[in-house]
Amino acid sequence: MNEKVIACIIARTVSTRLPLKVLRNVFDDYSMLDYIIQRLKLSQKIDEIVICTSTEEVDDILEDVARKNKVNIYRGSPEKVIERMIMVGDKYKGDVLLRVTGDNVFTTYEYIDRQIELLQENNLDYLRLNGVPIGASAEIMKFEALKKCYSEMDPMVSEYLMLYMFEPDNYKCGILNPFSEDYSNYTITVDTPEDYIRTKEIINQSTNKDKLRLTLNEIISTILENNIINSTYNATGDVKYPYGKIISFKEYKMDMERRINKSTHFFS
Repeated sequence: MNEKVIACIIARTVSTRLPLKVLRNVFDDYSMLDYIIQRLKLSQKIDEIVICTSTEEVDDILEDVARKNKVNIYRGSPEKVIERMIMVGDKYKGDVLLRVTGDNVFTTYEYIDRQIELLQENNLDYLRLNGVPIGASAEIMKFEALKKCYSEMDPMVSEYLMLYMFEPDNYKCGILNPFSEDYSNYTITVDTPEDYIRTKEIINQSTNKDKLRLTLNEIISTILENNIINSTYNATGDVKYPYGKIISFKEYKMDMERRINKSTHFFS
């Protein structure tokens, strides 16, 4: 199937809890953003990698990151994340888009090609991993479905794109379960200084000498074998939803379970 696949990395330098986090070093000369890009380059099915950032001056430095890693960059609205993705899809004539955020340094490169294949072979609108730590899964979607979503939602809340695309009542959604066990109470995303410390510790403690090729299985094993702290999501914590709504982590898990159960295609 000759469809063009574009990986959109949603990244900015502003962060309240961890300023300039995407530029922070994780090992050797690799920043978080460098690390994400180079892992995405391991895919055999991604045709273009594009950093999707804002037109604000604070994000000018991401132009240097794009040049260093030999990838493209698109600059658009600071608030309208989905609009940036739409413009990238149009500019580079994409058929399938991946959404990866700059917070998710350990986005699982090893499942991406299978995710793309499953989406295409089953004519799905949206596909994600299930039962994995928070911050592990790239979101794979048909560009046409994304455009439909954009036409029906408020672009000012498009940072919550997952909540709109991963809605089986409106879109043909698929779920890939890579593990028999559920690791969804773990987290490998980076929002705070403690998360950043955890990330470096996982990389340093891993027995895999090729640090760019750490698999999700190796990351989980490293966390468990070394009792790496700050790796489980606080079950008493809150989760932000659109328009300032705050729900408990338990409610969030219930909402995700509803979406999973209503999805039409399941893979392992």
